[in-house]
Amino acid sequence: MYIYRKDWIVYILFLVFFGFFSKITPEESNFIWPIDTDSIEQKLTSVFGESRGDHFHNGLDISSDNEPIRSIGNGNIIYSRYNSDHPFEGEFGSGNCVWINHGKKTLSAYYHMKNGRQDGLLNKTSIKKGEVIGRSGNTGHSSGSHLHFVIARDNGRKIINPFSVLTPVVDSKPPQIGPLILSIGENYTYINDGDNIRVSKPFPITVQILDTGEKKGQRRGIFEVEFTINGKTKKKNQFNEIELSGRYWKNESGLKFDELYFNGNYYITESNFESGNNTIIVKATDYNGNSSVKSFTFNVSRIK
Repeated sequence: MYIYRKDWIVYILFLVFFGFFSKITPEESNFIWPIDTDSIEQKLTSVFGESRGDHFHNGLDISSDNEPIRSIGNGNIIYSRYNSDHPFEGEFGSGNCVWINHGKKTLSAYYHMKNGRQDGLLNKTSIKKGEVIGRSGNTGHSSGSHLHFVIARDNGRKIINPFSVLTPVVDSKPPQIGPLILSIGENYTYINDGDNIRVSKPFPITVQILDTGEKKGQRRGIFEVEFTINGKTKKKNQFNEIELSGRYWKNESGLKFDELYFNGNYYITESNFESGNNTIIVKATDYNGNSSVKSFTFNVSRIK
């Protein structure tokens, strides 16, 4: 799901204002999944921290059509927006949405809901855990019916991985690591183990990593990625949270989007290698701890 700039401006200002005045007592029990659907492990189409071209995916996408969406816990409804509220204005990227404050500055958000606000929702303040707040749909910037689900903290300035507060789902399949990709302007070439490459200057090197989960064909992102170059760890990142720092959203390692991704793939480094053999080891891990490791040793010829 894509979030337009005006979405962030409206939501951040709104959430900061209402966060300071919330008096909700946080519930002690764990949050529940917002959709009680069969085989949810096969319906998680996108996960937290993935690339969306020019920004991080900030939640979970759950494939669902016209199913009840439930509040993950007790709280206060602090914001809802439906297309019917502004019929002559273009939809936000989030489509019909609801935000709930659960106390301790923890918020949950539910996007792309079906048209037609839940009866009584507009005049409702408190909400109970498991109470229906809408139905899954395909409004806003959405390519198929689903729920985009977000967990935010610190009055919306920090967004966390929803997996960290929800009950675990089945995932027994490790991520799949593709070839290295050397990008030269609009062109690119693949680098496989044992290849020979010729370079005249540094170019971005990336790698495509996909995680199917329990459903074959899914193209989800991963939770942790680690790159080792010639025996030294170059980069190790987990996608636990992203935080607004100045103008940019950064992960917990303080890295911006374009320091972690390039052309939709995981960014490793620039190809400033010495002549001779070089080795890059890629380790990818999903949230359930399933890991894959792939080693690439290739010969570099420097062109003067």
